[in-house]
Amino acid sequence: MLSVITCPERSAAGLCGLLSDLVPGAVSGLIRDVLVLQPEPGDPELAALCEDAGALVVSGGLGVAVRQARSDLILLASSGLRLDAFALDRLGRDLTALGTPGLARGLALTGPAVLGFWSPGPPLGLVTPRARLLGLPPGCSVAAALRRTSRGALRLRIAG
Repeated sequence: MLSVITCPERSAAGLCGLLSDLVPGAVSGLIRDVLVLQPEPGDPELAALCEDAGALVVSGGLGVAVRQARSDLILLASSGLRLDAFALDRLGRDLTALGTPGLARGLALTGPAVLGFWSPGPPLGLVTPRARLLGLPPGCSVAAALRRTSRGALRLRIAG
């Protein structure tokens, strides 16, 4: 159902939590494939981590990963996104309820609200149709794509 695209923000080790959180989603059929953008060519730590997790390392940027994704529905995820079993189940149910027309603007996954503010925290992930990501400029990072494409998206608050 979903292709996940992510990128290590600081180090490959920072992806361990996200990749392990995605395993139950892959087993249940919610997640079809995981693509990890390679920030530096030939990073052996990233290659080993992705091989162990069953993720595909992609070089060439976000546009290449979007075209290689096996699903037309993409979860663009920051490496800080955490999805426990409850969040994965809720995400699956919400995607089913919304259907493709309901996801035209995307579904932003946010953490808890910032203390003292009503608005939810910044988007940690975004479920969106592939077509919305194909128009991004070359060289666009996952973080920039999240900021850009999550404007106007529906919001789903998940545990940080």
